Amino acid sequence: MLASERKRKIIDYLKIKKRATIEELLPVIEGSISTLRRDLNELEKEKRLRRVHGGAELTQNLSGELSISEKTSKNIQEKTKIAQQALSKIKDGDIIFLDAGTTTGLLAELISQSHLYLTVVTNSVTHLTKLTDERLIVYLLGGRVKKVTDAIIGSQALEQLSHYQFNAAFLGANAFDENHGAMTPDHEEAAIKALAVKQSQSAYVLADASKIGQMSFVKFAETDEVHLISEK
Repeated sequence: MLASERKRKIIDYLKIKKRATIEELLPVIEGSISTLRRDLNELEKEKRLRRVHGGAELTQNLSGELSISEKTSKNIQEKTKIAQQALSKIKDGDIIFLDAGTTTGLLAELISQSHLYLTVVTNSVTHLTKLTDERLIVYLLGGRVKKVTDAIIGSQALEQLSHYQFNAAFLGANAFDENHGAMTPDHEEAAIKALAVKQSQSAYVLADASKIGQMSFVKFAETDEVHLISEK
């Protein structure tokens, strides 16, 4: 097996496991311990992983962010279950904030299929196209569209959002850690999320298992400011 292929297999394995021992990685590369250690050392120099006692762990890119299309194809079943849990938190007549994101997008679809009469404020153009039922009063924040995540951000969006009060806010997150709170890579998106938390009676973070225990660049809420909805 070529070195490039071995390295790719190591990184692919760590993307799933996050951390692995030498014993776990040996069958992955189908090589010797000395070959594996050499590959791990080279990958560490390339800043693609970190060597730890007895193995290696994936290096977190705190500012990295997948596009909305990349996120859409990941963990669909788990995200659907999370969206169903979130729907159970909404009461008829509620005024809610619906953040940009793939799991909140699934929640938007469930809301449209429900029999609830709601007022929905969102910062996602994609969500707007899903919230089409006549039972729903929908407001779209104005501002700059961040195309990677389909989130409307900036001072105009913040100014509008500051005038609204919500029964509940449903927010996406790139990372959630019980000691560090809810996080996202972008400070402008973090500002929207943080204000939505402040303006809501209850705020919910919708996060699949890949986000739990992870870290990202900007914290937008302390752990005790939000309710976590996750399958983990």
